[in-house]
Amino acid sequence: MDSFRNRLLALIIGLVVATQSVTLFAVLANTRHEVRVRADERLRSGSAVVQQYMRLRADQLADSVAVLAGDFPFREAVATGHTATIQSATTNAAARVGADLFVLTDNDGQLLSSNSPYVVANPPAVERLMNSATGSSEDVHLVVVGDHLYQFVVAPIQAPNTVGWVGMGFAVDDRLAAHVRDLVGGQVSVLAGAGPNPTLVASTLAPVARKALAAHHDLFRTGQDSQTLSLGRQDFLTYASRLGDARESATIVLQEPMDGVLAAYRAQRGALIGIGGLALGAALAVSLWLSRGATRPIQELVRAARRIQAGAYDTAVDVGGGHEFRSLAATFNVMQQNIAEREARISHDAHHDALTGLPNRAFAERTLEEMLRRTPLPPLAVILLEVANLGEINASLGHHVGDEALREAARRLKQNCAEGDFAARLGSAQFLVLAPECPLQRAALLAERLVGSLRAGFSLFTVSLDLDVNAGVCCAPEHANTAEALLRHVHTALEDAGEARARVAIYRPGREAELRRRLGLAGDLRNGIERDELFLVYQPKVELINGRVRSLEALARWSHPQLGAVSPGEFVPIAEQTGSARRLTSWALEAAIRQMAAWRRDGFELDVAVNLSAPDLLDPHLGDEILALLRAHDVAPTRLVLEITEGAVIKDPALAVRNMQLLRIAGVRFSLDDFGTGYSSLSQLSRLPLDELKIDRSFITRAHERQDDVTIILSTIELAHNMGLKVVAEGVETQESWNLLRRLGCDLVQGYLISRPLSPPDTVAYVEKSRKYLPEEEPTQRKLRALLTGSADA
Repeated sequence: MDSFRNRLLALIIGLVVATQSVTLFAVLANTRHEVRVRADERLRSGSAVVQQYMRLRADQLADSVAVLAGDFPFREAVATGHTATIQSATTNAAARVGADLFVLTDNDGQLLSSNSPYVVANPPAVERLMNSATGSSEDVHLVVVGDHLYQFVVAPIQAPNTVGWVGMGFAVDDRLAAHVRDLVGGQVSVLAGAGPNPTLVASTLAPVARKALAAHHDLFRTGQDSQTLSLGRQDFLTYASRLGDARESATIVLQEPMDGVLAAYRAQRGALIGIGGLALGAALAVSLWLSRGATRPIQELVRAARRIQAGAYDTAVDVGGGHEFRSLAATFNVMQQNIAEREARISHDAHHDALTGLPNRAFAERTLEEMLRRTPLPPLAVILLEVANLGEINASLGHHVGDEALREAARRLKQNCAEGDFAARLGSAQFLVLAPECPLQRAALLAERLVGSLRAGFSLFTVSLDLDVNAGVCCAPEHANTAEALLRHVHTALEDAGEARARVAIYRPGREAELRRRLGLAGDLRNGIERDELFLVYQPKVELINGRVRSLEALARWSHPQLGAVSPGEFVPIAEQTGSARRLTSWALEAAIRQMAAWRRDGFELDVAVNLSAPDLLDPHLGDEILALLRAHDVAPTRLVLEITEGAVIKDPALAVRNMQLLRIAGVRFSLDDFGTGYSSLSQLSRLPLDELKIDRSFITRAHERQDDVTIILSTIELAHNMGLKVVAEGVETQESWNLLRRLGCDLVQGYLISRPLSPPDTVAYVEKSRKYLPEEEPTQRKLRALLTGSADA
């Protein structure tokens, strides 16, 4: 042991022994843990199967009871008290579905018939049974009767009024437990009753284990992790879960013998110990052989070191000489292997996501390019999924919950992908799936399945949450045959899914052009306001009773220098989405009030309505801005009407009402636009300082053909008049609509039948013409016809 060679030999052998021991211990510990985890997962899955099976039984019972309750002869027999028919019908119905219990009562709860002597002898049991099935449709409806547990469903008997109640039930007993055992494997037991001493009503255990389980039921709680429970001389891995609804406390207990659970572990343990012994023996033999050899020349070691330095790791260092040099060569080999593994790990980390272990964007793009090089190119589905509410989860529950949710999402994604599919994580909340040999029709179904798997409920850190997942789909070669184009298209499809609030959206060719147009309009809108590319037109509102123009609605129009006329239906939503809505409203208010001042100076004075968006109504500076504009242009506040939508109010009703009240006190009036299409309640409506309601055009267009729309319009008019509000109907385009609204008592109308939106000069001409050709004493229809034709004799 005094020689360097012997000491080095002892060191190598010791290192081998230590490494083998640590490795063996770690592998065995991990194997035992994994075996236990898989067994626990089987038990949990079995519990879910049991719950579903019980719900299916409940559905079967509900259908059978409903059929019996709806049978005419049976209803007539119950109504007339014909005992023989009642007994025959209930017995036959119970026999058809294999029900173990049936009960029939009159409408006062008095028992008419039952096949249970216990129920017949115990009137309180009747009430308990008949009250057992009042939960939701998802409940399994369990009830304890005596020492037995039943799955029981009740239905009313109506002829036509309720004349009685009939219910049927399945017994939860050893037969059911044995059937469940055949479904899920392992041992199955059911405990019923609340409190510290529930009753063991069913079990597949042997008598000794069954008795032991009944004595140890207080050692576990439902919903927790599985635990090892000793029953007699045998240990069981035990998992308990709640069964059924909240009316009865019932517990399903699933168990697997620990001998069976750990059988695979024990077999692997023996194999690993044998392999470790062989490896140790081999290492000892090699070390002895190396110790007897001669050292290799130092020059060989130098050349080997230079080769490693140059990055060549595939050639083992082999030198002659004594064992000292052989030991050094072995160290060189270990070193170059570690370097190669480290470089491989670095390369792996460069192409994989550290959080989920999935390939990253760079790897995904390279893989997609390789798939597209195949000739001929087979169908290839590209699916992009996004967890839309990840930010909310991180903000409310913490990043550790969000990270765990992403890991679970990645795991579910891999589980639901086919063997040849490729899954990757592109961004913080985005996952990409490449599915070869998947045409467009199957791609949509695959995307739906993947979204469904990710949307399924999560339970992380005792927190239950749902992921809001959307997906975009495109395919090669239908949509593109390059990686760059396919990734761009699938992002576009994902955007469409988010905007439409759909689970899955398929790429629509040409959609990028629409998005580029929207982006261009969003950037041009701010400059367009500053360069006076926008202008206002005015649509008259006339009184139905006499046809006179009483007010105008200011509507924004945009004449783009390159694109021409841009519809407000296109640029107004863009303004709201990009934060320019407030700026657009300020421009419209200033332009409308300035025009009102100009008209007033010319002796032309009418009320003008300007539309507000949700950001406008919630802006605390809105009132000061409007009142300042009115003062600056010397316009009376009572001449200005602000049109708001129900959606704007619902976001913050208290703040909206406060800002409205400040303007209302100054004299500004308010109109609720598109009434009936939003979300406001009557209580909110009563608190709003309104002057008029506008009925949405969707109710007006076909009202003369659909009675439901007429009812809605009439109810709205009566509600508004009872609240002291005027009613304006928009979208009036036909004489039938005019006549109907006049008959229903509507106050004002606007629409193409009266006039299209007009420029300021045309507006003045129109109003003057209406005053000239529409004297008060003429009939309304003649006035309107004269105004439209421009002739007083029309």
